[in-house]
Amino acid sequence: MVYSSLKHQYKNLYISYLQKKIFSLFVLLFFGISINLFSNSLAFCQYQTTIIADSVQIDSYNSLDSTLLPQKVRTNFSLGFRGGITNGQFEISNPEKNDKNASSTGSVLTFFANYKINSHFSVQPELAIGRYRSNNTLYRIALLQGTIDYTISTFDLNLMGIYSYPITDWFSLSAEAGVSAAILYSSFGKVIAPNTRITGKYDINSDNQFEKFNYGAIVGIIPSFHLKNATIQASARYRYGLNNINSFDYKLNRYLANAERTIQTRDILFQVGFFIPIYRNAKLKESVISNQ
Repeated sequence: MVYSSLKHQYKNLYISYLQKKIFSLFVLLFFGISINLFSNSLAFCQYQTTIIADSVQIDSYNSLDSTLLPQKVRTNFSLGFRGGITNGQFEISNPEKNDKNASSTGSVLTFFANYKINSHFSVQPELAIGRYRSNNTLYRIALLQGTIDYTISTFDLNLMGIYSYPITDWFSLSAEAGVSAAILYSSFGKVIAPNTRITGKYDINSDNQFEKFNYGAIVGIIPSFHLKNATIQASARYRYGLNNINSFDYKLNRYLANAERTIQTRDILFQVGFFIPIYRNAKLKESVISNQ
């Protein structure tokens, strides 16, 4: 009995001891978990603060990059080039029956600068090198009679006004009108002589046959295809010569030496080319405005 009683007391003491230890262990575990959570929370807050600071620095750098650093700004000027063919003929007053005066094909190269006034209107000075032809003009000189094919080479100075209307983001259609001044630097004729006494073809220098200066009016249409850094254009024009280019040189063509034979040019021009915008370095204020 005594042994059983002692054993029971010892067991109760052991259980009480374990309960105290378990409680202490739970308290220590609770404090350990709390400290760990607190330290992790503190580290997370510090990490978030670092991210926010880095984000502010990045935003500041981006802001500096977009507003303070030098940038390229597109100007209102563009430079371009076009090349193509011409189809033209002389318009001769009071022609005779045998004067066929047919149209013929030539060529033209054009360099231009475009200044954009607003979203629709622009002005465009041009420098062109053209070769214009007219065939089967009646020819008489000495014993030679037949027809002659004339070729005239000129430097052309054009000033065009252009109205553009956008159809889509990448395509626009323009109408143009302007004036042209041409300076003749070379001309020649190929004489075709179906004469009973003289046959064959003869080339003559006809520089003195025509006046050195010609002026006229131009109208046309321009479809344009807009790319990222350039614009491709096609151009169809009609050029109407206004002055008489006949110099009435008897030595070169007795038929055209007649004072009744005034000569004016009529030409259709088809060209394809491109132009590129001109950029410049922007000032600080312009950079800020362009990025807003």
